[in-house]
Amino acid sequence: MVCLALTIGWFLYRAGDDATEVLARNALMEIMGRVNQAIDRQTLSARESLNVVAPPPVPSLDPALPPAVLPFAKDRQRLEERLWLANALFDDPSYVYFGGVDGSFLGIKQESPSVFMYSVREPGGKNYVYYLRGPGTEMKLAAEQEYEPRKRPWYLQAVERGRETWSSVYTDFRLKFLGINLSKPVYDVDGTFLGVANSSIGLRHLTVFLQNLPLGPNGVAFVSELKGEMIASSISEPLHEVKGESGEFVRLLASQSRSRLVQEAYDQVRLYLASNQVQPGQLVLLGAQCDGRKVEVAFRLHHDAAGLDWLSISAAPRSDFLGSVTGGVYQTLLLGLVAVCLTFVIGFMLLRWVLRDIRKLTLAARSIGDGGPFPALNIKRNDEIGQLAQSFQEMEHNLRTDRLTSVLNRDSLIAQIDFRRRNATEAVPLQFALLFIDLDRFKAVNDEHGHDEGDRVLVTIAARLKKGLRHDDAVARFGGDEFVIYLHGLSDMAAARSIADKLRHSVNRPIDGRDGHQYLVDASVGVALYPEDGLDVETLLRVADSRMFDQKRLHRMLSV
Repeated sequence: MVCLALTIGWFLYRAGDDATEVLARNALMEIMGRVNQAIDRQTLSARESLNVVAPPPVPSLDPALPPAVLPFAKDRQRLEERLWLANALFDDPSYVYFGGVDGSFLGIKQESPSVFMYSVREPGGKNYVYYLRGPGTEMKLAAEQEYEPRKRPWYLQAVERGRETWSSVYTDFRLKFLGINLSKPVYDVDGTFLGVANSSIGLRHLTVFLQNLPLGPNGVAFVSELKGEMIASSISEPLHEVKGESGEFVRLLASQSRSRLVQEAYDQVRLYLASNQVQPGQLVLLGAQCDGRKVEVAFRLHHDAAGLDWLSISAAPRSDFLGSVTGGVYQTLLLGLVAVCLTFVIGFMLLRWVLRDIRKLTLAARSIGDGGPFPALNIKRNDEIGQLAQSFQEMEHNLRTDRLTSVLNRDSLIAQIDFRRRNATEAVPLQFALLFIDLDRFKAVNDEHGHDEGDRVLVTIAARLKKGLRHDDAVARFGGDEFVIYLHGLSDMAAARSIADKLRHSVNRPIDGRDGHQYLVDASVGVALYPEDGLDVETLLRVADSRMFDQKRLHRMLSV
């Protein structure tokens, strides 16, 4: 009887441990997907701002012809317009500027939502710094500087390398937060070097994003450079410190973190990189020990041709995902001893009852990892396993849906589409359409009425889009004011565009706001069909995004 009871306890422990491992790893995979998206969004904003200032060559439709080089805005007024447009791409304070080969300089820096710094220098003259509230507003002179842009590191690095170049992560001494620069050499149509465009972005938004992730009570997520210098962290701790009487700011290392889990996670990643070759973008999962606890670690290397080399790392103890199930195991073991003494049948039924629910959790965790639909658990218990099942359902909802609009998030939509692709057969082939929707005139709502009203508009539009779809269709928030819609079984472009027009009309309807205001928001919609326009989701999104921008340009032309 004692051996049977011990066997029951051992099986309970092993089943709980296996389920916890699968759940922890799948949760970390979801977390790392969102962190990767945040890093891409942060770095892409810098690159896209430079493309606004100095557009890249446009590929020719004829492969035999070279790409068309777009002329650079040499006139100060036109260059200033581009700088204002580039600056508007950022949510956080940013600095976009251009240093000419003749020593001229023009830059616009957003220091707060309504305060901008305008910096200008004529060749051979001084640099004048003004403050203003926005384009066309009154400028107030703030300072005169002896500033030579051609001697600055960002200018020299871009000239030396002849391509886009990331600077090292630096500390803004005045605002006391980390930032990074992306420089780009600019050439005329005939190949003449004109100067260097630069985008300077703050990394504070990345830390705020990590601190809002659903990591669990003891989970951590952080971004660092390869040598360990911290860039962003979900832990509320400083990323740099003042050194000595000189007041020099010194970056802190992951090994100096207040969190033992951050230290251990970085050490495990460093040891793995020392003996293994990792491709940029590849997600790696590791098992580790920290203070006697089993820990799951996930990391990804971020690298690009401009010199970016970052590590994103997340880690969580397995116990975070199983709660106090260990105590439940001991309680069940004691109950098993009593039950076995009374009758073998009762003990056997207890074993099946416990393992059945834990196996449901294991299968549900694997289903999430495969991108499949979340199965109904039907676990109605008041013990720790029942609490775990409830927490699991809440975590699945938080990881798969957008917090503001309650529709799917981008990663969840992509996972579900990939799941359908894997399960498609030649007898029942998969066909669908993707709609890429970008809201027009939405920025005006945020600017004039505040972000709370902007959020109200996004929630209303998401509900309208969801209401206009079938059961097998899905809508996801792509980011900001962009949505992606999956139309299952649709293979006809005309039908897809008809649905797109229907959804656009639903978006066009007035939206009631605060104090009796009504907002009118339009939408530009791009359509892509699978498999005609691409065999993977990323290709389909790019095609739909490109067609959406074509429609947006058409709307602007018609509104003129």
